Amino acid sequence: MQVVEMGCPRCATRVQGSFRPALSGLSPAQQLFAERFLAARGNLKELEREFAISYQALRGQLDEIVAALTPPPRGGREAVLARLRRGELKADDALRLLEAQGAPGEGQDS
Repeated sequence: MQVVEMGCPRCATRVQGSFRPALSGLSPAQQLFAERFLAARGNLKELEREFAISYQALRGQLDEIVAALTPPPRGGREAVLARLRRGELKADDALRLLEAQGAPGEGQDS
């Protein structure tokens, strides 16, 4: 199912097009985690109690969601490596971005 029209109930303005909800690329479990994370105002200790799992496991889930929501960088692999060299990215973030792009030769620029 796809949203094709949005409207304002106050002024009756209608906009038609193809709209993708921000979290639609996440699995149902990731969507639930994101909703609870926001409701807890980003407090992982609170989520640790709610979900009864370790802080490290929660952090891993959050990192997966961030990676899924992060658009691929323009310029591909070389751009990620340049940002890493300039100190704009931490090594684990650069690794996630590179993994999301796939191996060189899989349709990505190398």
